[in-house]
Amino acid sequence: MHRNAKAFAIAELRRRKLRWLKRITSGLLIILIVAVCAWACWPNAAQQRLKEALAELDRSDPGWRLEDIEAAREPIPEGENSARVVMAAFNLLPRQWPPRELEALLGALSPEVRLAPEEFQRLKQELDNVQPALKEARKLADMPRGRHHLEYQPFVMYTALYDQANIYRVVHLLYYDSLQHDQEQDILSALNACRATLHAAASIGDEPFAASQRIRIAGVILTCQGIERALAQGDPPPREIANLQNLLRKEDDFPDRIVIARGERASLHESFTAIERGDVPLTHHFFGRRPAWEEYVYGWFTRDKFREAHPAMLAEMTRFVNIAQLPSPQQTPAERAREARLRALKEFDPLDVLDTPALQKVFDASRRKHVYLRSTIAALAAEGYRQKHKKWPDSLDMLCPQFLASVPRDPFDGELLRYRRVEDGVVMYSVGSDRADNNGNLDPEHPDAPGVDVGVRLWDVDKRRQPPRRIPDHEPQPR
Repeated sequence: MHRNAKAFAIAELRRRKLRWLKRITSGLLIILIVAVCAWACWPNAAQQRLKEALAELDRSDPGWRLEDIEAAREPIPEGENSARVVMAAFNLLPRQWPPRELEALLGALSPEVRLAPEEFQRLKQELDNVQPALKEARKLADMPRGRHHLEYQPFVMYTALYDQANIYRVVHLLYYDSLQHDQEQDILSALNACRATLHAAASIGDEPFAASQRIRIAGVILTCQGIERALAQGDPPPREIANLQNLLRKEDDFPDRIVIARGERASLHESFTAIERGDVPLTHHFFGRRPAWEEYVYGWFTRDKFREAHPAMLAEMTRFVNIAQLPSPQQTPAERAREARLRALKEFDPLDVLDTPALQKVFDASRRKHVYLRSTIAALAAEGYRQKHKKWPDSLDMLCPQFLASVPRDPFDGELLRYRRVEDGVVMYSVGSDRADNNGNLDPEHPDAPGVDVGVRLWDVDKRRQPPRRIPDHEPQPR
């Protein structure tokens, strides 16, 4: 009996173990089946969400895709294309022009001060050395429209902007040309050079890249600084004042922030799509080399993460487009709210490509550009008033409507542009990025510094063309 009981117990134990083994095996099999189904359904679910997001964008913002944006850009006849002349002038410049010594020598000039003889000699020498390029670049004064050729890459973020990167060298060439004419008291030629400088920068046109528009922004700001110096060195005729105002007003009307936001959204969509389709090897994108074993081990997983993040990226970039369409003063608070929301979405690694701080810097640079444009327009109006009445106006309101259609708004806070009489002239200014009125304290070298406003200054007639500054010993000496 005892032996039978023991054998029965052993057999029962084996049966229990077998039952548990079957249960565990069945459970693992069920988990495996569920995992396989989830793995199979996950891309499909992500694709469905992306399909819905794309359909919504097609409905709410037709023409948002990159090919639509490119197709909608204005075609420009070759004979009127300023980009062609910009590149022709660039190709005539030496590789290392302008020399760094010249940039250091003339980089921080006060507008009302004449160049020292040695500074002017160095400037004239450098411009004499590039006369063929300068002759070509001067044609831009009468060429307000431009469009550079773009070779889009499958991964759009790799699209080269070589021509655009060289524009700024031609912009500087023309800016230095205006400095030479200022020194020679040829105000008309100086302002003509400023007009050409603006058109060189505007040859970017409406390219849908933040990098391109940043080049245009920088060139426009330099143009306004060139006009400010010309007004501090001479006395322009009234007709030229009106022509310049119209030119700057057209540039002020250009919706650069909308162009940037829509272009960056479309470019990111194309780039995400290229990764998801496998058009761009991930090891090439992330590590700069050809496909390797990582591509086959985790490539499918990374592509799925991009596919999963794609709708969130489109939603965030659409918010950015909507922000760009707000009145300028309302944009900054909305940008900060968007940045906080984006930080919460960073669980998706692919969303790290949404470089919010960089886009916000471009938007701030755009606001500064519009400040310079509006301040320069107001400054030209004030100069016209002074020429007629032999005194400065007491306020910008006094310029309307004869010299100024209406007082421009400050892009940073939405208030009317500030105007202040100072010891040796007047200043038209914005509160700048700190949103504080610092009584027209301008520092063009550090426009984002606390306590600094952004704007343009005019000098009393007897304070113009002041004696040259003394070049400190530590500065590069002209050859």
